Amino acid sequence: LDTLRELRSLKLLVLRCRLPKVPHSVTDVGAHLQKLRIYNEGGKLHSFSSLKKMSALTSLELVGCELERIPHAVFSLANLQALDLKDNRLTSAEEVLSLQHCRRLTTLKLWHNGITCVPDHIRKLRSLESLHLCWNKISSLPAGLFYCVKLRHLDLSHNLLASLPPEVRILQNLQFLSAAHNALASLPDELFSCRRLQTLLLGHNSLSSLSPKVAQLTQLVQLELKDNGLEALPPEIGECRLLRRSGLAVEDTLFDLLPAEVRAQMKDS
Repeated sequence: LDTLRELRSLKLLVLRCRLPKVPHSVTDVGAHLQKLRIYNEGGKLHSFSSLKKMSALTSLELVGCELERIPHAVFSLANLQALDLKDNRLTSAEEVLSLQHCRRLTTLKLWHNGITCVPDHIRKLRSLESLHLCWNKISSLPAGLFYCVKLRHLDLSHNLLASLPPEVRILQNLQFLSAAHNALASLPDELFSCRRLQTLLLGHNSLSSLSPKVAQLTQLVQLELKDNGLEALPPEIGECRLLRRSGLAVEDTLFDLLPAEVRAQMKDS
């Protein structure tokens, strides 16, 4: 890695190896580095102090680094826009409060960890537009999460959620929501107030019915409902004018129970 010192204008650096710490040679080119991706392949990364010198970083990925908490050095990266901590050993997300100092942060990926709860103070991350909490062990969500009002993309799939809070209605900019592979038995009516939703993924839950209020989601182009306990679909689903059969993931037997005119309208052109 010593040859990196000669690359003074380097903008993107991807390291796929087992590092004990961020090498000094990376720090030497850090002044201009905008994107750093470290895939540590399961090796524990111990030292992060050199990250503080990479003031130009806009995107940081620390994947498979055996992290048990968010490194404090990250909180000093004032220009950071995207942080990805996939495949680590995080069990708590308490440190997200300090991410409020990263005022430009719009994308946060804490997926594929062991997080059991999300702190209410996540509401402090007011600039967030994309949040990935999938593949964790989260059983409930704080109301504060839904005060991240700029959220457009929210992935909660592959967790242990039994319900969604009514505060979901606050997310009026939400375009993508996945709560697939959870333990949802019902949906709050407030969900159908998120009228900018284009993608709603609810497969592999325990839903027994879908509210006729789905008709309010007129921007929907993808709706996943497979592997639930649904006995029928509401005819009002036909009011989702942009939704076609190819965008509706549901058992054929359920689709065939819809009125003929609704099925005809949803037919792929």
